[in-house]
Amino acid sequence: MNTEFFTFGEILWDCLPSGRHAGGAPFNVAAHLAQLGVPVSLLSAVGQDALGDEILEFAKDKGVNVQFVGRARVGLPTGTVIATVDAMGNATYELVQPVAWDEIIVSAEALAAVAEAGAFIFGSLATRSPYNLEQLDRLLTVKGPLKFFDVNLRPPFADPKRIVDLAARADVLKLNHDEVGQIASWLRTGEATPNPPANPDAVAEACAALSKATDTPRICVTMGAEGAALWDRGSLVTAPAPKVVVRDTVGAGDAFMAGLIVGLTRGADSQIVLETACRLGAIVASHDGATPLLPLEVIREFRANLNAEN
Repeated sequence: MNTEFFTFGEILWDCLPSGRHAGGAPFNVAAHLAQLGVPVSLLSAVGQDALGDEILEFAKDKGVNVQFVGRARVGLPTGTVIATVDAMGNATYELVQPVAWDEIIVSAEALAAVAEAGAFIFGSLATRSPYNLEQLDRLLTVKGPLKFFDVNLRPPFADPKRIVDLAARADVLKLNHDEVGQIASWLRTGEATPNPPANPDAVAEACAALSKATDTPRICVTMGAEGAALWDRGSLVTAPAPKVVVRDTVGAGDAFMAGLIVGLTRGADSQIVLETACRLGAIVASHDGATPLLPLEVIREFRANLNAEN
């Protein structure tokens, strides 16, 4: 398979009160990229168990190439996230550790394939294990693909220094409104205190501080219902989020990320890229689940807007 995009990181089962759902941001991004009609492979690992068999079949059904998803050593199960819901309906999540995706084996064949790709996408959560950090270091030394870093500050796996170090090796950084505020605060004071930017000027200021510390030329900030902003070498572009009835926000940011990746690798206009990515995120938020089927007309419009290959 001639893969254009590679994602690296977790594939897991979200164990919710409503049942099990396949997830993990890198997998979700890959599934959305496949829906948009671009060849994508996932670099991850699952256990030697029934849950691993099931999630691999699910990924294949979504059009994701799982050639580089390994089966972990005995003792490391397929990843799961356990969710509990309180009387007010608020959910809390427990990331089981260690699991299969804590030991993602990157083969020489995978390294060679990534070198021929258009983009390589990685997240911060998978770097909770020293083993994965070593594997990611090998992948980030590969010349050729545009490198996208998707930040996920999920305590206790939220090390600002690691985020800054990894951002310094990326071409594009994507993080949410709260995360950019925390990292900018950490750069200024040494404390990652909540400090979400209150307006576009504050977003630009936070992005400029992060870019100065990391040399990352482009930084994308998602702001939920308020839309998103793309900071590109000192210039800020913003786009509103379409108004939808939100059913489930899980996966919305990953759909946004997929649109961003395709648009920027195609060299499309920044405003169009951002507006299109926001629309994809809104569509997913209006459906249940992280990877709902996108309407065919949306995919056609997406490809036309971003000049994607037919």
